[in-house]
Amino acid sequence: MRDASIILALLISVAITIVARAEPAPPQRPFWNAHAKQFISAPAFDIGPEGAGSYRFTATCEDGGVFSFVSDSPRATLAPIWEKLPVGTVRLKVEALAESGGKAVALIGERQFHRAAAFAGNYGEPAIPYAKSAQLALDTVMHEPFVQSWRATGQPDAKYPLYRYASKVIGSLMSGCAMYACQTPRPADADDVLAIGAKAGDFLMTISAPADTPLEYFPPTYHEAKPTERENDNWTMLMSPAEAGQGYLDLYGATHEVRYLDAAKRIAATYGKCQLASGTWHLKVDNRTGEPIAPIELIPSVVISFLDRLVTDDGLTSAQPTRDRAIEWMMQNPVRTFDWKAQFDDAKVRGPYENLSKHEATEFASYLFRTAKGDAAKIALAGEILKFAEDQFVIWDHPPDLKTRNEKLKPENWFTPCSVEQYAMFEPISGSSAFMIVAYVRGYEATGKKVYLDKADALANALTRAQAHHHGRYPTRMIKEDLSYWINSTINTARAMNQLADCHERQQKRPK
Repeated sequence: MRDASIILALLISVAITIVARAEPAPPQRPFWNAHAKQFISAPAFDIGPEGAGSYRFTATCEDGGVFSFVSDSPRATLAPIWEKLPVGTVRLKVEALAESGGKAVALIGERQFHRAAAFAGNYGEPAIPYAKSAQLALDTVMHEPFVQSWRATGQPDAKYPLYRYASKVIGSLMSGCAMYACQTPRPADADDVLAIGAKAGDFLMTISAPADTPLEYFPPTYHEAKPTERENDNWTMLMSPAEAGQGYLDLYGATHEVRYLDAAKRIAATYGKCQLASGTWHLKVDNRTGEPIAPIELIPSVVISFLDRLVTDDGLTSAQPTRDRAIEWMMQNPVRTFDWKAQFDDAKVRGPYENLSKHEATEFASYLFRTAKGDAAKIALAGEILKFAEDQFVIWDHPPDLKTRNEKLKPENWFTPCSVEQYAMFEPISGSSAFMIVAYVRGYEATGKKVYLDKADALANALTRAQAHHHGRYPTRMIKEDLSYWINSTINTARAMNQLADCHERQQKRPK
């Protein structure tokens, strides 16, 4: 029997790092949730070093409740006590025990996190039917003065500073114009709105990279942005051209103007030319040289969706090898490691696992569900990725009481259920709910599991209530008084609501 003092000396002499992961996880997957804010499913933690015979896990809840269990591994999941823990802040400590008597000989790890509410299935009714909700939101955004101004000027309105995120915001404007014009019944001003979309698309082409440059024909990530450590007109984030490309394809679908399809094809060709041997791309590059700003690779979920659309809908077979190499990279990297790092054009670039997000994860899960065609392994993988996104970023009820950057963001001001965007901005974003809704709808369509559709409905119902509070807008942040208005968030949410409405319509038409 080892002497307790020897064990104590060993434990104290080794630096301890706690890195969380969710259970279950394949053996090859590292512990990845070092910076996680919450867990819906029972987590496990990478606590070390090992060497003691047993370990006591003690969870102290914010209501004063204390729950504990003993395991022979410091990396055991909290499953033995998880269902007993109330929603709220949990402080966990793990102690090594002596081999006789169960006496603690050393504290080897501590962790604080939010024990999040699980899906309960009943969160109220929608304030307005989903299709009408999308119609109302599109009507409000299309008639904003800074959108209507395109008709007269053909330029971004300087009064709306978010146009500086050119590919994301102008690309989404093209999509929004196309969706608005293609509604049934067709709006009386549909042609006027399509003209706005055309002027936005034509403008984006004029500021895209010239031919025979490293990023030829790529629309810019930033345009007339004040240079900061995050933004610079000389930099391009390589998910941005695909975001703009989706807008071109939507506009082409509504107008049948071939120049927009051609613009999308040119973007796809440049993706093929600058794809790395690994199968992905640099995340952020100097657009004058094509050289990376930081040694971080792109998680190319949106690029895959864009290229797949060209391949499957428009017959652009030349884009298929580029798409397939990117998919293989995804399978060998974030699908295996779960390093779904946030990749936003208005955020700092951080290291592995420091700032995870669910955007790229849900986009790829949606792709897997959509293309599964009954493939059980593909469907299971998509389900696992979606479970990660829900576990880390969906708030069904009782938001965590975290430090906020603004009083308006306090939990009592949130509309729930909702989804947050990333660890570094753990705030309720309407567009984040949209990503989850689309993934749940795709999951339901691939599996027939009604719980997916129920979860999509729950998020959508909350969106309609927030919309009613904000007089027709989907607020960017699902709080009582919004902080800013990103039109891409509204447009993406309208698209998700329409997809959900279409799914329900198809369900109702199925034979009983």
